[in-house]
Amino acid sequence: MSMPSTDLICNKCGFHGSAAVVWGDFRYIKGELEIPLSRTLGWCGDCSDFVAMEDFAIKDELLAEIAKALEPISARAKRWVSFFLLKRTRQDRLKEIERLSALIAHLALIGERNGSERCLHCGSTSVERFDGTYSKPNSYTSKGTTDNTGFCHPGCGGEFLASVNPIRLNLIFDPRLYSVDGYRLDRQT
Repeated sequence: MSMPSTDLICNKCGFHGSAAVVWGDFRYIKGELEIPLSRTLGWCGDCSDFVAMEDFAIKDELLAEIAKALEPISARAKRWVSFFLLKRTRQDRLKEIERLSALIAHLALIGERNGSERCLHCGSTSVERFDGTYSKPNSYTSKGTTDNTGFCHPGCGGEFLASVNPIRLNLIFDPRLYSVDGYRLDRQT
């Protein structure tokens, strides 16, 4: 499936960035455990560009996901017949427990590192969350239109305008792996 991307253009200096930088498969690695990495659009002062940055403002969403992951486990625990553990049942439980472990680890990570979000491109903590608004408009009806985002271009003072890029993207993402400290592990040097 192809997806439209949103271009962000400064109305003062013409700087051009894209909201598509947050697309992809981002994961923390902690020992053998892979933890999903929540990210959001941000501005990195060191990169001077829009980047994907860690998003630690998702605690309530994580708690809801943990509760949802616990439902099938607790439902099976109430049925003594399920303890016979057919091979398929064991595999299903293992996946559920791995998912639950990853969610709990993510919640613990947020508790430890809240306030020290990093740029997922360079690892800098000099990041600012994109607090502007841009709709994810329908790419067929929004061609050629721009929306004010309310986000000022750091260092320039202009405002970023959002517009739909006419080119639709269809991508396959390789996982981007990070340490629990927010540093990229698989970066090619």
